[in-house]
Amino acid sequence: MRAHLAGAPGPARRSATPAVRPAVWPAAALLAAALLALLPACAAPPAAAPPPPRAAPPPPPPSTLGDGELGEYRSERFDLRLPLPDARGFRVEDGEGPWLVATHAASSTSLLVRTWREDGRASRAACEARARLWRDLPRPDRSLTAVERRIDVPEGFDTVVEIGVADAPPGAPIEGFAVAFGGYGRRCFAFIAETRAAGPSAERLVAERLAAVVEISLGGLRLEREVAPAVPREPPP
Repeated sequence: MRAHLAGAPGPARRSATPAVRPAVWPAAALLAAALLALLPACAAPPAAAPPPPRAAPPPPPPSTLGDGELGEYRSERFDLRLPLPDARGFRVEDGEGPWLVATHAASSTSLLVRTWREDGRASRAACEARARLWRDLPRPDRSLTAVERRIDVPEGFDTVVEIGVADAPPGAPIEGFAVAFGGYGRRCFAFIAETRAAGPSAERLVAERLAAVVEISLGGLRLEREVAPAVPREPPP
């Protein structure tokens, strides 16, 4: 299912009123700097090699997301609005399954988002535990975590976001993630972003993409009403 953003025809509809970049994460550059400070430690520098033969210039690096046109996707199932950097490049699947899935193929970036209602009090820890029963999600304890911060997203929720890179052998593609879980009353929220890149610009690309989705998509996410939508629960594995 191709993304449909509110307001315009085409593969992704934009809101009639241009989305405003949120101010929750104004220090995206600091986030990118933190990731860049961490990432070089993930892989040893390659051994010296003879200079390669002259070749055609390499193709431009994959999208960093930050330069694309900002749009907003409205999910009626989850009663939320999700800002998207380079919105026309995202494909959103929100018709079936218990998660909203947004994929940006050009940058190997994906987002998972959902809200749901618990029978009892929805603490942040309980919401995270439930989400991990439903799906295999990145685990910061098995990775190198650059940033961990409490944020007021969605508004009023007790949410913590953790951002980092997965441990990988030297020379392997770099995989970065941002995971956020929150609870308020009996309502839970989960947001997971993943991206990967390879080559000499991998560290910079991963850092810039994560900075964009955390600042724009997570930081600008809004719920439209207090009652969680009725989305079928997934059975535990």
